[in-house]
Amino acid sequence: MFGLTRRALTGAFVLAAIGLAQPVLADDGHPYFGPEAVDLTVLLVPPPAQDSDVTKAELAEVKALQASVSEARKKQAIADDDEGYQPFVATTSLASIDPAKIPLTVALVQRILDTEDVVTSPAKKFFARPRPPLADDGVKPMIKLSKSNAYPSGHTSNGTAIAIVLSEMVPEKRAELMARAEDYGMSRLIVGVHYRSDLAAGYATGALIAQELAQNADFQKDLAAARTELRAALGLQ
Repeated sequence: MFGLTRRALTGAFVLAAIGLAQPVLADDGHPYFGPEAVDLTVLLVPPPAQDSDVTKAELAEVKALQASVSEARKKQAIADDDEGYQPFVATTSLASIDPAKIPLTVALVQRILDTEDVVTSPAKKFFARPRPPLADDGVKPMIKLSKSNAYPSGHTSNGTAIAIVLSEMVPEKRAELMARAEDYGMSRLIVGVHYRSDLAAGYATGALIAQELAQNADFQKDLAAARTELRAALGLQ
């Protein structure tokens, strides 16, 4: 079972609590399971109404954040639009490892991304929450605006799931990996494409995905091989 931080398990949008734990990886990756395994339309409460005081406050927060963060943080937030093993570990001590030396780990993360995509896509359509720039022209997107809806945040979902999985593989790095997941989610506010509650739902979704991965035999085989590979690359027993 993967250990989870309190942040991954709390927040207004968490309706269930969780835990984790791998193959021969597919040629170009494929999801471990689909939305039938993690049905976010029933596991997440709906986002705040667009005309609610909560949403108005969230829009104000995004605008204030965009106006106050440093140029360096904006640059990092833009870079965080990329997804995958290397973009996620970019600001952690794992960034020093050449991805070419850990192909099983990189492929494992890709399959987690594939899984997150098929799990969150139906929920985004179901909840149909417009992204901040479409609700308030005072929010200026710093990246190309996705055609998908805002709730829950996919980047925050996969970042949380990846952090939980990597923390299971390298528990010595758990604190910085979970901190990275939080920061990765915050980048979505800074670039202006999500609301705070989208992030809360994303942290919960990532944990729910990790919980379901713990029950998946295919994932268990992949995890065991990737764990051995990554720990060897880090010089850990």
